[in-house]
Amino acid sequence: MHNPSLKKKPITLFAAIILCCLFTSMADSKSILKDVRINQSDGETRLVLDLTEKVKYKLFTLNRPDRIVIDLYETDLAKGLKTKIKKSGLINEIRIARNNSRRIRMVIETSEILFYRLSAIPKNSNPNHRLVIDLKKAFEGSKKLAASSVNRKKFIVAIDPGHGGKDPGAQGSQVIEKDLVLKISKKLKKLIDEEKTMSAFLIRDNDSFPCPGNKKNCRQQESLSERISRAKKGGADLLISIHADAFSDSSVRGATLYALSDARKIRRGSDYKVMYRPKTKNNVRLQSKSSRKSLSRLTEDDLDAQDQSIEVGKHILREMMKEVRIRKKTPREAEFAVLKSTSVASVLIETSYLSNKNDEKFLINPRNQDKIVEAIVRGLKSYSASIRKDLAKK
Repeated sequence: MHNPSLKKKPITLFAAIILCCLFTSMADSKSILKDVRINQSDGETRLVLDLTEKVKYKLFTLNRPDRIVIDLYETDLAKGLKTKIKKSGLINEIRIARNNSRRIRMVIETSEILFYRLSAIPKNSNPNHRLVIDLKKAFEGSKKLAASSVNRKKFIVAIDPGHGGKDPGAQGSQVIEKDLVLKISKKLKKLIDEEKTMSAFLIRDNDSFPCPGNKKNCRQQESLSERISRAKKGGADLLISIHADAFSDSSVRGATLYALSDARKIRRGSDYKVMYRPKTKNNVRLQSKSSRKSLSRLTEDDLDAQDQSIEVGKHILREMMKEVRIRKKTPREAEFAVLKSTSVASVLIETSYLSNKNDEKFLINPRNQDKIVEAIVRGLKSYSASIRKDLAKK
């Protein structure tokens, strides 16, 4: 006799086996966070997450305290993996926990607001899928500039006479840029050194083209990098690059000052982003832990500061306006190489146009050169007074 139920049982059993295998496969396909590794160097920290499989993730940043948060979806923690990691480099602490049934949350508390970059590296010869988070300082130069403007330490200025040697710069009818800016730079150094609270040094003090290792010749980009390197080695709080402009339209005239906001100092095309910073009217303030510290003992670690290259540039321009024809009344942002260091604040001053006869006549007059450098020094002193006033209120 035919019994249909006899055929249904094997099918049901087969389906159950298939479903069981499917769920097991899905469970096995979950990625496992195997390890968290940290490497550090001067001003930079790299965090590497080793995972068994590719994962979906979400990254965002928060403030007060400063932190980066990474959510890893459909991920488990390897047995024995540390879920709390202490300070290393720019990282104050890492905490890892299951946020809900679908995701693991990693909170990376940082020492300050940083530039960050996340890269996903798939399996190749390495058996792990890796997420790499690179961190580097974003406001080091700004913090150092602000602190050194008010503390007991001498304020050190690196002065970069543009061009030099094989690179003459702009050509006037009576003077070459490289010679003119060297004269102005030497006058600026002399005047700064007369101040009790300041000192200065020259990136080049003769008709030479600055090159790494004191080589006689190098490429333009190498020379620009060497100028920044010399400023760092000399312990500069500020780099001032002195130039004279030229343009096809000879009617264009007037001095211009260039400075970059800190967020624009990462190179074009870079994957780096800056961590979230709440909007504030003041871009210099004391860290809460340092609120009772005397300004004379202030260090860069006591400050939260940003965009001080632009701020000091504003003060210099205000003073220059009293003595020199100005083309733009506020600092302009342009990605000149000497302005792109995050570890040294910097401004570039185009003292005027050699392509304009009246500007050139003005610039070659020694008395007018004195007026320019006097205005720059007054601007530095004005900036320092402003920072002291702002911080004294806190």
